[in-house]
Amino acid sequence: MAEAALARWCAAALLATPDGRYLMQLRDPKPEILLPDHWALFGGSVDPGESAEAAIRRELKEELRFEAGRVEPFTELIIELPFAPPRRDRMSFFHVPIEDRDVAAMVLGEGAALRLFGTAALAALPKVAPWDLAVVLMHARRTTLFARRPDLP
Repeated sequence: MAEAALARWCAAALLATPDGRYLMQLRDPKPEILLPDHWALFGGSVDPGESAEAAIRRELKEELRFEAGRVEPFTELIIELPFAPPRRDRMSFFHVPIEDRDVAAMVLGEGAALRLFGTAALAALPKVAPWDLAVVLMHARRTTLFARRPDLP
């Protein structure tokens, strides 16, 4: 595929509980949005002049009325979506630790629902944003996937 220009920069939150559950948003069933009626991480576009961290903090306030404490960079992807013509998106993912009491206080301002999932239950869903699922699994398995080996730099 020919390399397309970046179309969009997004920030997404891995809202994770200490016991390994991840808070997901059921996207609205609107046909005009990307992945309608799919489970996805909370987040959205990075505005011009805004950092990805500022964007995820803003999005969490808008979507959940949640003031994040710790926001830790986790990974970043550039994906080429196979539209005609192809579209390239940059996605910055942040780990945001949460507790059950945080979830109880959240007010859903965007999307059809929110729910905590373990990784097996999330992976079993027929409609989940594939890049979000991949990053959730990377995060959940980070200690084994990214353990430093003495023979690697």
